[in-house]
Amino acid sequence: MASEPHSGPARTASLISLGCKVNQSELRQWTASLARAGLTLVDAGQPADLAIVNTCAVTSDGDKASRKAIRHAARENPDGYVVVTGCYATVEPAAVSELNGVSLVVTNDDKDALVRRLADAGFIAPMADDPLGTIDDSATAEAWVHRSERPGWITRMPALERKARAFVKVQDGCNSHCTYCIVPAARGPQRSRSVKAIVDEVNLLYRLGYREAVLTGVQIGAYGADWDRETGRVRRGNGPTLTDLTARLLRDTPMPRIRISSIQPQDWPAGLLELWQDSRMCRHLHLPLQSGSDSVLRRMVRRYRTADFRALVERVRLAVPEVAITADLMVGFPGETDAEHADTMGFVREMAFAEQHIFRYSARPGTAAVRLPDEVPPPIMKQRSAEARALDAEMREAYQQRFLGRTLDVLWEEPAPASLQDGAGAMWTGLTDNYLRVYAPGDALEGQVTPIRLVERATDHGLHGFIGQIQQAPAGSATSLTALAIPAATAH
Repeated sequence: MASEPHSGPARTASLISLGCKVNQSELRQWTASLARAGLTLVDAGQPADLAIVNTCAVTSDGDKASRKAIRHAARENPDGYVVVTGCYATVEPAAVSELNGVSLVVTNDDKDALVRRLADAGFIAPMADDPLGTIDDSATAEAWVHRSERPGWITRMPALERKARAFVKVQDGCNSHCTYCIVPAARGPQRSRSVKAIVDEVNLLYRLGYREAVLTGVQIGAYGADWDRETGRVRRGNGPTLTDLTARLLRDTPMPRIRISSIQPQDWPAGLLELWQDSRMCRHLHLPLQSGSDSVLRRMVRRYRTADFRALVERVRLAVPEVAITADLMVGFPGETDAEHADTMGFVREMAFAEQHIFRYSARPGTAAVRLPDEVPPPIMKQRSAEARALDAEMREAYQQRFLGRTLDVLWEEPAPASLQDGAGAMWTGLTDNYLRVYAPGDALEGQVTPIRLVERATDHGLHGFIGQIQQAPAGSATSLTALAIPAATAH
């Protein structure tokens, strides 16, 4: 049962995110808004007056993890507010509101106004001189810059959020309706942020010390093709595309690295590949495959076939040498036969992915797939998952081995996990532009780019190397947001 409202505005806050990069990008925005409102941000798991849990519902495991995180937040903050938002809170709002300790449920429809909802509910103190809002509000975005330049502002942001890389949400929602997926119901139809708001945010992030912007969303390849509620159709050809947006970021921001996150193969926009002629574009693309069997793809209602996927991968590799192509793969979809699974394994081997996210099919109430016959028995699903993971480990090692003995630039993010600290000095971890996880000894490397000689595999997911001379950040500072003089451009 939901808890009784607590008295007085919060002074400290912790934020917990489960699931996708979109959730993480939202957490960063709320972190800045709450710090701007005067709260001290503490790391997740520490006691706080206010705990915000951004939930996931992409699988039943996401549901379970979300409930566990909510209960943990309630136990850790028995005298504080517990606010729950995200996909699980949207799909099961009544169930979430009944969980012990929950003070407020904010569905995805209201998520952009979450900080305003907190102020209206009295959970945080309103600010008379710095109105709360989202970064889509240009006045608010400019206020972020001014506030960030005041001593003490950045120190109220938790260490978790002071990173070299930032996820930037460019759109939300999805117009595809794959039979296994609850996301369109949880996040609604495709809707794009304005180009200007995104350019302003990336400039702001650069001024705050970030050196890589990862463009993320639910269906980013469809950026600009928004759902028109009046006509019930998708508007195409009128707004900017992902190509237009990325070109503007390359032209109007000094961000040293731009990375494109997961993009659906059928949504690939014209002209995008040509942008990799700019060395600031990271040589990494995530293409959700899901299955290498055309008959399974049809049952999933995926809008491409293996021939389409193969042709796209060939184009990408021709245009971007040594690109890391990563993928999602689902095993055990209803009706998946031994022959279909074998087709998938053969296709995956042919694609030679740098890395895959492999998961077992999970029935989601509210999706069409729950009505499909011939459910794959759990032992067979487990066996197929193990086979897929073994192939993934083989291909991942082969991709990493290509770069041993070579020198690549690494953007350092944070100290390496304790299990990788060898006692001979601090060990740090970061990423190359082609998504190789790297570990090396060094001091206070966060946000710096260094050339590193890769000498050996440190773990199944990373390489070990030695640092060369540190590169300085690009000369000059970012242009102020008010001086950009960019025409008001929206994707709507």
